[in-house]
Amino acid sequence: MVFTCTFPCNPVFQFQRLFTRSRLQQHHSAPPLLPSNLKPSSSSSSSHHYSHTFSLIQDSAVIACLRANSAEQAMEAARAAVNGGIAVLEIVRSTPGVFEVLQALANEYPTKAFGVGTVLTAKDARTAIKAGAKFLMSPATVNDILDDVRDTDVLYMPGVMTPTEIYSAHNAGAKIVKVAYDTYQQLGSLFLTSPWLLPRA
Repeated sequence: MVFTCTFPCNPVFQFQRLFTRSRLQQHHSAPPLLPSNLKPSSSSSSSHHYSHTFSLIQDSAVIACLRANSAEQAMEAARAAVNGGIAVLEIVRSTPGVFEVLQALANEYPTKAFGVGTVLTAKDARTAIKAGAKFLMSPATVNDILDDVRDTDVLYMPGVMTPTEIYSAHNAGAKIVKVAYDTYQQLGSLFLTSPWLLPRA
């Protein structure tokens, strides 16, 4: 499993820092490998796209989070971010024209991974996917969204705050979860390196 945590940056951008199981295992003796049930299969075109998005997120170690007051501002900021090296970009649902912005960016930068954040309904999730979203984020686990994306090439990252919520999201099929900033700030690496998060023998 991969964990992300939001760190404030400025009024337009925030950054999600990634904590992969491999990095967590640097503090343990277990080999730095994802368990087989978390590895996407390469037997279908859907899993190929899924694997590409998953790899982009892992390799970048950062998901830029874009929140803008207009579609024009969002496009300008997104282009600056991508041209500056950002490979994975989340556009917050409240951004005006979010789906149009997403579609334009997906067409303009087909090798990058764009997604929508603060998605709370399956309807918005489906609209985002049609616009070209490679991943979706929510502040909590929305089971309807999780069910809808289960057999697609789209990654869903539900928000979590407690070990119970992480465990529940993982059991429900989430491959990546978003850890609330307050949780990380209070518990730090002790929270994310708990032995129960590592593969069992």
